[in-house]
Amino acid sequence: MFEDNGLSERELEILKLVATGASNKEIATRLVISPNTVKVHMRNIFSKINVVSRTEATLHAIRIGLIKPDSSIQLELESQQPLPHSIEELFMPAKSWWRRYLPIGIALITIIVLIFLWIKLANPSEMQTNTALPTPESRWIVLKTMPEGRSGMAGTAYEGIAYLIGGEKNGIISNSVLAYDVRGDVWEQRSTKPTAVTNASAALLGEKIYVPGGFVGPNQATDVLEIYDPRTDSWGKGSSMPVALGGYALAPFEGRLFLFGGWDGTNYSAFVYMYDPNLDVWTKRSEMKAPAAFGSAAVLGSKIYLVGGKNAQGVFDQAQVYYPNRLENAENTWESRANLPDKREGGNMVSLAGGLYLAGGKDDNKNDSLPLIKYDETKDVWEEVETSRAPLGDRLSLIALDTRIHVFGGNINGQAQNAHTAYQAIYTVLIPAITR
Repeated sequence: MFEDNGLSERELEILKLVATGASNKEIATRLVISPNTVKVHMRNIFSKINVVSRTEATLHAIRIGLIKPDSSIQLELESQQPLPHSIEELFMPAKSWWRRYLPIGIALITIIVLIFLWIKLANPSEMQTNTALPTPESRWIVLKTMPEGRSGMAGTAYEGIAYLIGGEKNGIISNSVLAYDVRGDVWEQRSTKPTAVTNASAALLGEKIYVPGGFVGPNQATDVLEIYDPRTDSWGKGSSMPVALGGYALAPFEGRLFLFGGWDGTNYSAFVYMYDPNLDVWTKRSEMKAPAAFGSAAVLGSKIYLVGGKNAQGVFDQAQVYYPNRLENAENTWESRANLPDKREGGNMVSLAGGLYLAGGKDDNKNDSLPLIKYDETKDVWEEVETSRAPLGDRLSLIALDTRIHVFGGNINGQAQNAHTAYQAIYTVLIPAITR
């Protein structure tokens, strides 16, 4: 028996094919599905098992017993070299290179240490005064600012480019679409959204960006679903939402959209809606525990986390998880998790490398300088990370790109910001390939 790690039967089938070296096109042909559907499944698989490459996915398949390590599978590592079968083999290759070069390495290290000691002995005063430990570099960096200040933007990423859609500045709602390319630290304008909205959210399904609802005026929500294709820089439409809503929480899960709560301009919603892009149909799912709007949602493994928000009773700090696949089995779809460190509404949350990051928003005292916090699922704990160089603000956009969490715009003391900062959430270490 092997562990499925929350993967569906289809995902296990695709993971097994990936482990054989099959391409997305070959998998699509084998399973009689489209390549885009394969991409969606691959994204969900990577998220559930916390890997970032096909090689890591293959190793995971071996580790959980989905395939046998002694089967005829050629692992295509980046180094294009075979993996060692054991730790001993790694450090004791056939040619015993370490016996040849180890004495040279020891000699070089000895020379360096002797030079260092000679310099220090020649300057004893420096040894006495320079005793403070070096200050570690900040994980926060400042990047190129947005072309204009804006808050309430819908945001997501596709192929290393962040897309910021709509939002508002000084009460004027925008239909502008900004694209930020992290590789060149540059901004570009893209085709404008047909309907100008604020306090909407965006999600990537396949290779298209879906933006449902939002506000088109003060307390005036829309039910329009507009779909952006970044490859052709063009907009289309999908089926209208069951009700007009803004300020909802949105998450893509297994090729579908899940929308939680929201505000219609008069009332708070307690419903969960699911949108299937293949059928172009909205479906009402199970209700939330209480009506709420301006919460944040993100996928982690086989579930969707929903945190914060507010309703007529005020701002709250609850964190819940929603299991979309339990509804078919008539199981309880909701579970509770550790509360946030502070009450928060209007923030934004993303998942990266098995962790959740929540930034921005306001507390019940309307403080809009709340810190970036991280959730550790293994400990069920929320922790504040390094304080940013500047306040993050309310109604900002938060997007994960590569190893960083990017923070765009927001509202501070009633003023729309054009700030763009990023937090280095994880570090990558390059390990040289060892050949024999």
